[in-house]
Amino acid sequence: MDEVSEYQRQPVPLWRRLLWFALLWVGSVLTLGLVAGVLRTWLRAG
Repeated sequence: MDEVSEYQRQPVPLWRRLLWFALLWVGSVLTLGLVAGVLRTWLRAG
């Protein structure tokens, strides 16, 4: 338990938070693009 509280006391650098945000955003956009492409292919085939 003490290690968790020690970790929480140290602030996370802004660049690391922004990097996580950017990675999550890019991942979600790519996932949505992939799903849209699959749906488009599936609807054209049907």
